[in-house]
Amino acid sequence: MNETTFKVTGMSCSACSARVERAVAALPGIGHVQVNLLTGSMKVQHTAEQTASGIIAAVEAAGYGATETSAAPPTSRKEDMTLRRRFLLSLSLLIPLIALCHLCHGEYSAIAQLLLTLPILWLNRKFFINGLRGAAKGAANMDTLVALGAGAAMLDGLCNFWFHHRAMYYFESAAMIVTLITLGKWLESRATGRTGEAMEKLLSLLPRTATVLRDGQPVTLPADAVRPGELILVRAGDRLPVDGTVVEGVSSTDESPLTGESMPIEKKPGDTVYAGTINRNGTLQVRTDKAAAESALADVINLVGQAAASKPPISRLADRLSAVFVPTVLVLSVLTAAGWLLSGAGVGQAVSCAIAVLVISCPCALGLATPVAIMVGTGRGAECGILFRNGTALELAGRTDAILLDKTGTITSGHPEVSDILPQPGHTSDELLQLAANLESTSNHPLSEAVQRATSSLTPVPPNELTYIPGRGITTGEGNQLCAAGNATLMHELNINVPDTTSLTAAGKTPLFFARHGELIGLLAVADPIKPEAATAIALLHRQVRKLIMITGDNARTASAIATAAGIKDVQANALPQDKDALVSRLQADSLCVAMVGDGINDSPALTRADVGIAIGAGTDIAMESADIILVRSNLMDVVGALRLSRAVMNNIRQNLFWALFYNCLAIPLAATGLLHPAVAAAAMGLSSFCVVSNALRLRRFNPIPPQKMTTITIKTAGMMCPHCEAHVTKALLAIPGVTACQADHKTGNITITATQEIPLSTLHNTIIAQGYQVI
Repeated sequence: MNETTFKVTGMSCSACSARVERAVAALPGIGHVQVNLLTGSMKVQHTAEQTASGIIAAVEAAGYGATETSAAPPTSRKEDMTLRRRFLLSLSLLIPLIALCHLCHGEYSAIAQLLLTLPILWLNRKFFINGLRGAAKGAANMDTLVALGAGAAMLDGLCNFWFHHRAMYYFESAAMIVTLITLGKWLESRATGRTGEAMEKLLSLLPRTATVLRDGQPVTLPADAVRPGELILVRAGDRLPVDGTVVEGVSSTDESPLTGESMPIEKKPGDTVYAGTINRNGTLQVRTDKAAAESALADVINLVGQAAASKPPISRLADRLSAVFVPTVLVLSVLTAAGWLLSGAGVGQAVSCAIAVLVISCPCALGLATPVAIMVGTGRGAECGILFRNGTALELAGRTDAILLDKTGTITSGHPEVSDILPQPGHTSDELLQLAANLESTSNHPLSEAVQRATSSLTPVPPNELTYIPGRGITTGEGNQLCAAGNATLMHELNINVPDTTSLTAAGKTPLFFARHGELIGLLAVADPIKPEAATAIALLHRQVRKLIMITGDNARTASAIATAAGIKDVQANALPQDKDALVSRLQADSLCVAMVGDGINDSPALTRADVGIAIGAGTDIAMESADIILVRSNLMDVVGALRLSRAVMNNIRQNLFWALFYNCLAIPLAATGLLHPAVAAAAMGLSSFCVVSNALRLRRFNPIPPQKMTTITIKTAGMMCPHCEAHVTKALLAIPGVTACQADHKTGNITITATQEIPLSTLHNTIIAQGYQVI
C-alpha cells in the first residue's frame, strides 16, 4: 500500500479529527487513517487505485480542507499571532462594552452595546463560519457549540431590545464568550507551539546551502541540489549539509547533535561524516554519499515527525468519546432549557443556562490530551538520543515485563581489547608488547587488531616472512630463531610450555601467547569489554521489569563470565537467530510484554517478533529497520531512559484524559443548574485546553536517565607526550565497566577518572600500563 500525508484545515476539536477519519476510512482501498489534531496532519495508507484527489474530496465533503504534503506540518506561529491580534482587538472593545452594561442603562446604552458587540463577533467570525459549515454537513464540532452559544446570547439580546426593552440584553455575554474562548485558543496555541521545539531544533541543524566543487571551482548551491557523488567543500566552523566520505583534509567534527557524544571525532580521508555535524578545524573535501533528504539526520527528523503524528492505543478512548461528544452536548443544552422552562423559570434564565452548557463543554481538551504528550515526549526522547518510531512503541515500552539483551555490541563494546598484560618471569611488559606489535602488525584478524590498538604507541618491526596457521596463530623464522604468536595448541606443537590460564578463560578472556627463540615471553589476554555503563544500566533494569535475560550466540563460558560481570543471572548461550525468536514467542505466550535489545542482523527476527524492538545505534541497517525504538548513542543507559520516558508520557496522558473527563463531568452539571454565568463558562472552556497543554509541557524537563552517584580518582602517570596519547588512554579507561568520564593531561601526567561504582585500582593501573604508560 502507498502512504500519503495530508495537511487538514478547519479542525477545531477531537470531534473534527474523528469525523475526518471516518470520512476517509469509508472510501474503498483505504487501509489505515490517522488524523492528528495537534499538527493538523493526516496519514493515509491506500491502494494505488485510490488517489490523493479522491481522499481530498472526501475530506472536503466532510466540511474540511485538505492538501497533499510531504510531511506532517509543524505547529503554526502565524496562527499564534493571528489569535493574539484577534484577542487584543476584541478585548479593547469588550472593556467599554462591560462598562456600559454596568454603568449605563436605557435605549441609547443598548444601541451602544450592540455597536460594540458586532465588531467583536465579526473579528471572531471564524467560530460561526466553521461551526455552521460543520453543522450543515452533519459534522458539528466545538466551533458549532461556541457559535450556537454566542448566537443564542446575541439573539436573546436582540429580542429583549426589540420586544421587551429589559435592562439585560446579553450582548456582553455573546462578546465575552467569543473573546474568552479566543484567549483560551491563543494560550493553547502558544503552549502547543512549544511542543514542537525539539523538531525545530533538529531542523535548524540542516544547512540550507552547500559549497560544491564543479570544475575545481567552489559553487554555492541549495543543499537539496547536491547530488550523490559530487565533491563538496566544508570549511572550519561550517555544518555539513550531507552525509559523505572524506577524500581530502584532516579535521575533527562535533557529532553531538546526532549522537550525543561530546568529544570531537577525528576525521581523515576515508572516514564517514554526517549532515548536521560541525567541522571544528581544517578544511575538508567530502564526496557525497546520499542526497540531503536521505541523510542520517533527515532520517532522525522523519522518525520524530512520524512518532509525534502517530496515535498510541490509549488514544482510542478519547476517539470514541469525541465521536459522540458534541451531539450529546447539544441534546443536554436543549434538555437544560426545557427543564428550566418546565420548572417555571423565565426564558432568560433558561437561555442563559443552555448557553452555559454549550460553551463550557470542551471536546478540545479531550482531543489534545494524547497528541500534545506524544509530541513533547518524542521530542524529549530525540534530544536524549532515544527515537520512537510510533506512538504504539512509546506506549508499549512502558508496559515492558521482560527484556532480552543480546551480548555482543549491546552489553559489550563489540570490539575486542587487550585486558591483561602478563610477561613471564625475567621479561618485562615493554618487551612483551614490542614482540606482540612486531608479530601482529600486518594481520587483519580481530584479535590481532586488538593487539595493534594496544600497541599503537610503539613502532612495529614486521618480520620479512610470516606463516599463518589457521586456528592456531602465526610463526616466523626457524630453529633457535623461531618466533610465534597464537593459542595454547600452537605453543604445545612447538614444545613451548604455557602457564595455566583457567582463570582467564573463566572470565571470558582469550589468551594469546608470544614466544621468541623457543621461549615463552608472556601472554596478552583479549576480551570484548563490557560497556562502562552496562552494570549500572542492568541494575536499574532489574528494578523496572520482572524478567531480564541475556541471550547470545557465544559459548556458555564466555556468556556466563559477561553475565556475572554485568549482574545478569538468567543467561542463554549458543543461541541461533531462530532461538532468539522462539524465546520471544515463549515469553509472549506467558502474557508478558517483551522488549528485545540488539544490534546485529542475527537479532532482526527477535526485534521484529518482540512487542518492542530496541536497536542500539551502532548496529546494522537491518536491525534499525526491524526496531521500534532506536538508541542513537549506543548507550545501554538509554534503554533505561526509553522505559522511564515511556512511563512518564503515559502517566501524563492519563492525567490529561482524567482532567478532560473530570472537567466536563463537573462543569456541565454546574452550568446546567445555573451556577455558572455563560461568560465564566467560556473562560473555563478556553483555559481547560491550556491546562492540558501546560501539563504535557512538563515533560520537556523530564530526565530519562536517572542521576547516578559518582566517585572520582586521580592517577599520576608518566609517558604521555601529546593529545593523541591522552586520547588513547582515555578510550581504554572508558571501556572499563562503571567508568563514565575520563580526563587525561599529558602536561601534568594526571588522569582523572569518574565512575558510578568502585573499581579496583589494579584494573585501572593495568589498563594504563597496557597503553604503554607508567603508573607513578
